[in-house]
Amino acid sequence: MNLKKSIPTAVMTLILSLMALYASLLGVLDETLYKDVFLAGSLAEKLIAGSMAQDIISIPASLILAFLSLSFMKHHGEKTFIALLGLAGYFLYGYGLYTIQGQYSTLYLVYLGIFGLSLYSLIFGLLSFEPESVKYYQLPRSLQTAISIFMILILIVLVPLWIIFINADIAKHIPRDTYAVFLLDLCVVFPAFGIIIYQLLRNKPFGNILAGVALFKAGTLCLSVAFGEWFGPHYGGYEANSFNITLFGVLTAVSLVLTILYIRKLRTLQ
Repeated sequence: MNLKKSIPTAVMTLILSLMALYASLLGVLDETLYKDVFLAGSLAEKLIAGSMAQDIISIPASLILAFLSLSFMKHHGEKTFIALLGLAGYFLYGYGLYTIQGQYSTLYLVYLGIFGLSLYSLIFGLLSFEPESVKYYQLPRSLQTAISIFMILILIVLVPLWIIFINADIAKHIPRDTYAVFLLDLCVVFPAFGIIIYQLLRNKPFGNILAGVALFKAGTLCLSVAFGEWFGPHYGGYEANSFNITLFGVLTAVSLVLTILYIRKLRTLQ
């Protein structure tokens, strides 16, 4: 690993974590933050609860990211670095939704900062793995297969579902409030899953690194979505979607199990 690139990455993720902690704390503590955007007509009422749910999950996530960033700067642990890149991916996605959908709260410039830092943390972080050292990152074949199957099942379930929703919106010529989810998933996340699946099934060493980043990101994000599906009806008083709660609850649980196995089984043979 190239420390000249990985240390600046950890500095960026530390700054990112502090910005995310500030934004998420304010989102939970200041009731007017999202309500003002709703009253202005640019945020759906149901998304107030969704935004608050994401903030509740982002508070511990940002604290964990800060701890991992500081830990890596001191100990240079490779698994720690992969984990902090995964959490950067979570914040890239979460605040990507806010920026793309134009959630113009008083913190919008902070959202832009978090989004940009997350993006470049991932880029610099992945470039920190030098080609000659990547071959030493090894996973058991069985775990590579299990992670691949998990990602394939996500694609099988969500890609057709998202396309059905998009076609319904196209027919009405009106995008739904959460259209940025389709954009990020179909254009960024799902193609990345396809690349990781290919590399794992072909036993490409860089796939072993990407798989860890994806698992940390997927687990945190699915937890946020599952919690939001439960929290929203309790906060907003609308009917819960039991299918979504079950789906993302299962995805969270599977992600957690695979992440634990990944941390235990990843080996660097240098």
